Amino acid sequence: MSSLLFEPIEIRYTGLFADEHLVDASEFGRSISAVSKIGNGLCNVLFFGDVEKPKSHRIRFYVKPSKENGLLQEIVALMNNGALPLFAPAITSVAKIFIEKAFDATIKAALNRKSEAALAIDHLHDLAVKQLEFSSQVHAGQMQDKAWLQGMVASVVRQNRSALRELPAPVGHSVRQMQIGAPSSGPLVDEAAAEVLRAHAPMGVGDIDTFVVTVEGVFKTNGACRLKIIETGKIVSGKIVDPALLGPNNVYTTALDKGMALRVTAKPTLKDDKLSTLYVIDASLAA
Repeated sequence: MSSLLFEPIEIRYTGLFADEHLVDASEFGRSISAVSKIGNGLCNVLFFGDVEKPKSHRIRFYVKPSKENGLLQEIVALMNNGALPLFAPAITSVAKIFIEKAFDATIKAALNRKSEAALAIDHLHDLAVKQLEFSSQVHAGQMQDKAWLQGMVASVVRQNRSALRELPAPVGHSVRQMQIGAPSSGPLVDEAAAEVLRAHAPMGVGDIDTFVVTVEGVFKTNGACRLKIIETGKIVSGKIVDPALLGPNNVYTTALDKGMALRVTAKPTLKDDKLSTLYVIDASLAA
């Protein structure tokens, strides 16, 4: 009987088809495979102290049966080839939260959210400092070295570029978003984050902001739209992720039909520090 190294980590998909407990099979497979590849590397960092190449991973994640809650998938860590896990309780007791927080730091770094990535690394550092037995037993205390943790996260991002592109495979297509681990410790990958993770050229996710726009065109089926920013006169690509778009006589189609301006709350993606896409969360008619 295989022994789990620590409690399962939940991957929760919500929105769109996931609200009916469904997700595109091909995209789901790519996403879970990518999460597992990155998680394998993070586990090997925690238990063995370095970022190894995938073929050298001695710990791997396995999937449990899916559950309905949106669509919830649990993954569990096991020693490769059924080897007996002989690790100090000081490590296994904090492994789940460490892996989830390390995932958070990795995703934030990949999204070019530098301050949020730094905060996630601070959380990892605080975990090592507070858990004295853990920090003294793990790899000569290197987990207490913030610079080492920063380098570790950068290495994980660098070695997992392909997996990071695959991780959000169903997001924006058959699901609206995915949550890795607990919301208090792991990252949420929404449609703006998915665009940036999939990109081959450097991109980033900007801060949520308010924009006054006119709607130049919108596809009600998927939310894709063209928006004209009143302040600059620039027309940009957009995606309305507000569920209100699906309702009758909604503010978006009303504004389009009547040529009225909207005040939208949106999360931008950035390329070369310039706005790429606006992901609209909410809107009201502009005064």
